[in-house]
Amino acid sequence: MTSLHPQVIESRQQLAEARLKSANLHASGNTGLQVCLAWADSVDAIVHRLLSVACEEENVDPSKFAFLALGGYGRRDLAPYSDLDLMLLHNNLPEKSLQGLARKASQLIGDTGFQLGFSVRTPFQCRQLAWTDAQVLTSLVEMRLVHGSESLFASFENSLKNGAKMRWRSLASMIEKERLEERQKYGETEFLLHPNVKRSRGCLRDVQIVRWIGFVCFGQKNPEQLKDVGLLAEEDFAPIQEGYAYLLRLRNQLHFMAGRALDSLDRSKQMELAKWMGYQGHEGVLPVEEFMTQFFELTSELRYSSANFVGMARSRLTPFGFLYRFLSLSAGRDLRLGLKEVWATRRGLDRIKDDPGMVLELMQIANRHQRRIEHKTWRTIRKGMLKRIDKPVGPEAISRFLGLMSTPGRLGEILRRLHELRVLEQIIPAVRHTRSLLQFNEYHKYTVDAHCIKSVECVEEFAKRNDFLGDLYRKSKRKLILHLALLLHDLGKGYVEDHSEVGLRIADETSKILGLSEADRELICFLVHQHLIMTHTAFRFDLTQLSTIVKFAQQVGSLERLQLLTMLSCADLAAVGPGALNDWKLNLIHQLYDATASQLQTGEPLEHQSSAKESNRKAVFDLLSAQEKNNPVWQERIAAIPATFLFQSKPQELANELRRIHNLSNELPVQVWAEYLADRDATQYSVTVHPTHTAGLFHRITGAMASQRLSILSAEIQSLPDNAAWDRFLVDDPDFQGAPAPNRINQVCQAIAKAVESPEPIRPTFKRTWKGQESQESTAARLQPTQVRFDNSSSEEFTIITIFAYDRIGLLYDISKILFDFQLDLQVAKVSTHLDQVVDVFYVTDSQSNKITEPTYLYTLRQALLRAIE
Repeated sequence: MTSLHPQVIESRQQLAEARLKSANLHASGNTGLQVCLAWADSVDAIVHRLLSVACEEENVDPSKFAFLALGGYGRRDLAPYSDLDLMLLHNNLPEKSLQGLARKASQLIGDTGFQLGFSVRTPFQCRQLAWTDAQVLTSLVEMRLVHGSESLFASFENSLKNGAKMRWRSLASMIEKERLEERQKYGETEFLLHPNVKRSRGCLRDVQIVRWIGFVCFGQKNPEQLKDVGLLAEEDFAPIQEGYAYLLRLRNQLHFMAGRALDSLDRSKQMELAKWMGYQGHEGVLPVEEFMTQFFELTSELRYSSANFVGMARSRLTPFGFLYRFLSLSAGRDLRLGLKEVWATRRGLDRIKDDPGMVLELMQIANRHQRRIEHKTWRTIRKGMLKRIDKPVGPEAISRFLGLMSTPGRLGEILRRLHELRVLEQIIPAVRHTRSLLQFNEYHKYTVDAHCIKSVECVEEFAKRNDFLGDLYRKSKRKLILHLALLLHDLGKGYVEDHSEVGLRIADETSKILGLSEADRELICFLVHQHLIMTHTAFRFDLTQLSTIVKFAQQVGSLERLQLLTMLSCADLAAVGPGALNDWKLNLIHQLYDATASQLQTGEPLEHQSSAKESNRKAVFDLLSAQEKNNPVWQERIAAIPATFLFQSKPQELANELRRIHNLSNELPVQVWAEYLADRDATQYSVTVHPTHTAGLFHRITGAMASQRLSILSAEIQSLPDNAAWDRFLVDDPDFQGAPAPNRINQVCQAIAKAVESPEPIRPTFKRTWKGQESQESTAARLQPTQVRFDNSSSEEFTIITIFAYDRIGLLYDISKILFDFQLDLQVAKVSTHLDQVVDVFYVTDSQSNKITEPTYLYTLRQALLRAIE
């Protein structure tokens, strides 16, 4: 075993002491920058000594090289566990000396305990890379000398600055492109669920891009000096500095909490930070939501200010800028239209800062001519709207806004820009409350305000679809009402009261502000107040039951409302995040839409379904052999194919599955098979069971799946007339990305078959070691209570049990075991999983096929379910 260098042993002790000193400085309330600077000084002292030892032992001429700190280490805002980025800059050192020095220096530093990024280059090589690689360029912008030749460093620094000045336009574009790609990788919007304090939009990278653009365009990277010479506006400098200080302290805390480099704010870290920062929350808003709201507000301001500076640098250095303005055209009173931008004149700037109507006119011009708003005009509007006192907007502004809302195209983008400019809240005051408001769950990917705007953007995309949604949207004459309802639908969040009830009042008040007719006001109020009823009905109730459709039709009331509610529901789902509106959910909504439309038009809710069902049923029958067609048992089973199966499966698949059922016997009581569904990135397991083995079947199957570490996403259980079982389970296998291996599918199928055939139920065993860090953090961040609800009014035959809970391995087994122990007859199960939360719906009767109505029995059942879930 190789012994450690004596200097490494000493440096390790110094490193531990320096880290403890930094932690104490942080804990005592020093600013993030103070802690970073102190830590960088300590690191410098250690690294300098190690480099001195390396140079001495390798006997290298110190005038021929320089060790340079790059990136965050060069900038001296180094976080406690961040990597060190070090470069050996040399002036034609002999190869043997160069290799020896590089090897010795990197080994000493690495052995001490630093995570080291190390490179060896000549000044020429550096410049050659810097002009073509943004990452190399930006790391060199932050360089400083740690050890070696001052003259070599000074000469290289001067050549880099002069070379950048000659190439400023291409380098600035290269930096912006690199930053855009990084933002897209870590989330294009700052409203993602788990922001990265270093790389997400509005975070530390947007402070650093000010330095990098300042360096290549003006030869100055310090924001304060850029401000002093008039290149960075005072109103932009303040948010940048405030955000910088805030993010550095936050990042330091993340590193100290984790004991390692950590820049991602996952849910559990958000909760820890909220507690550390002393947030108490308030009515309707959790402490963690209050913390994240402030985080998003600060990073939004930082992003705007950083973007303003980059835009200013671009326009200030644009060649022939004066000519562009000279060639501009009048676009209205005090507004000008240029080749690339639209702006307000000097007199127009005085008007526009307090006139939402003029802003909307400018936005319409920019949209119509595909021009961006000039950064000075943008900044003037935003600054003016921030200071504008609450007062009603004029009729011209309302008229322009309604015209905007009724015209699809780029509406989502326009609303987002109006929101950034703080104009949207002048027209709809309720928007202000939801700005940057976090929804603390794993389901929504955006803050409330971003989600509402995203939903408008999603519904516009329906125009491109070649399905019933596309037809509904293209034919709709009420796009204004639909767009407004989507913009308003979640603005009631963040209060103690149910957000749909608050939303109803917001919709009513907004309709009055906008001067809508009484009929339009009632329609918008309905859509906002009832925006969840369609998805709740489609995903939680048996759509083949007449009572489900009749009740929903009564709630909706008219075909026009149904059409708008369908589009709103789908857009709301799509705006939750990628993949939230999948084919399975869309099929259920379509099924509910068709049945309800039939009920509203003809009074026969299942007429359309019945026709489609019988057509599909006949297609299955036609695939049978002559002998099968003449068999009464086959005829009975064909007639009993569940409606959901008829709509979801191809006739050939159903015919094959019926043959599996027909082959069941006492000797072969169960058949299990599986198919990977690529469009849902999940595996569907189908189980058919002989009538002699169906007792407690559901909890046996779910137990087997739990023991195999499968997460059940949805389940459909069906019984045929002879009591043979025909069940389907859609599952996620965390052990595989994409399709599971064939041997894995065989393993699961065998486990299910064994559980069904066993004379006694097999209690599943769960491995606890498989659970990853993300799952553990998700468990720590669970705040919503478990709910068990009983419904005896929606179905004439069954008691409907609805359970809201956080998902875990074995949850469905524990629930189904309680139902079995209470001797309940389970007829239908609808299981839906949304990331970490599940909604399980069970249609049950007692052992005598009656509803469960006795209060004491219901209370006892609820308590048993709650205990099993928790």
